[in-house]
Amino acid sequence: MPPLAYRDHVEACNEVLAKVLASRIEDRGTVVKMLKRSYEARGIEPLRGWSAQDLYDKEMALLYALGKHGLGLSFFEYPFLTKVFSKEVACEEAYRDVLAGAPIEAAIRERLGEFTQEGVFRMLRLAVSLVVLSFEPEGNLAKVFQRAYQELSSLRQNLFSFMRFYIALRTAERIASGEVRSRSEKEAFKLALCLRMGASRMAPPDDLIKLVSRSVFKVAEGRLARMFAEA
Repeated sequence: MPPLAYRDHVEACNEVLAKVLASRIEDRGTVVKMLKRSYEARGIEPLRGWSAQDLYDKEMALLYALGKHGLGLSFFEYPFLTKVFSKEVACEEAYRDVLAGAPIEAAIRERLGEFTQEGVFRMLRLAVSLVVLSFEPEGNLAKVFQRAYQELSSLRQNLFSFMRFYIALRTAERIASGEVRSRSEKEAFKLALCLRMGASRMAPPDDLIKLVSRSVFKVAEGRLARMFAEA
């Protein structure tokens, strides 16, 4: 079951999926616009870090994860969904190939048609969506991330930033749910997660955690000010 911190995101996605199925919408751009309207109506933003580029197209990974793994939607029963989620289907196939031992570059090229930086990070974002919704063990994401860091030396700085985003997201999630209530608890959770992910030197700055808390989870400014102002 997805954590309560994602309740608004889950409700928004379920609303969009219901409309897509009812009207048999197969145009991806239309669905992206629907998702944006549904999020804006709830005052939330997609899972994000510093960058706000193409946020809603990237957030289709969360919609896909909920549809396929949450609601159990069959693409055989609803074949038009293959057009809507063509990127996510390919990214999940590549992700599964990597978990099974395939080199990342080969898996991306085989499933997405070519090897690109965008393909790598869409695959990782798909994995993050599955993990945060409790559809995939976090250890699998750590495994694929470490493989990417080892195999794709030219992307290490980008991978560093991606892991900072993931750790900030999970920390903000715990702040939003009330599981992390103080600066010391925030530091302890963040550092423990860094160790679990094999990313001991990739802890995100407080400003990024605050951005994610505010934008993604609607954590009140006063609450954030009190938490981050503690000595």
